Amino acid sequence: MKQLFWQLCMLTASLSPTAVSANDHKPVYIYFGLEPDIITNYTSETNKIGFISVSVEFMLADNNGLDIIEMHEPLIRDKIISLLGQQSPQNLRSLTGREELRQVIQNEVNSLLKQETGKAVIENLLFTKYLLM
Repeated sequence: MKQLFWQLCMLTASLSPTAVSANDHKPVYIYFGLEPDIITNYTSETNKIGFISVSVEFMLADNNGLDIIEMHEPLIRDKIISLLGQQSPQNLRSLTGREELRQVIQNEVNSLLKQETGKAVIENLLFTKYLLM
């Protein structure tokens, strides 16, 4: 009986509001989408020009990151267009290539922002549209 009592006490203590709020602190993310979509060209296997259209969303941890992204949007767009244009058609078409490209763009944009502002504010980069033409 004593053991049951202590287990109930421990359970009650672990569910107290202070314990839950201390362990349940999750950041609130903000999303920023680049408008309009990014459309650029790449060279296909047959040396014809192909086009890629992507919608890019950035996941940011706070409002300060939003201000930084808005201020440097032209630099970010230029970097993404440059990186997309350097890709091979095989890399653009494969799922693993697309994931690698997503990570490369995220890292490069964060590196660019760190160079410009001293902060890397992008938590995650999402492609919400990815079309090859």
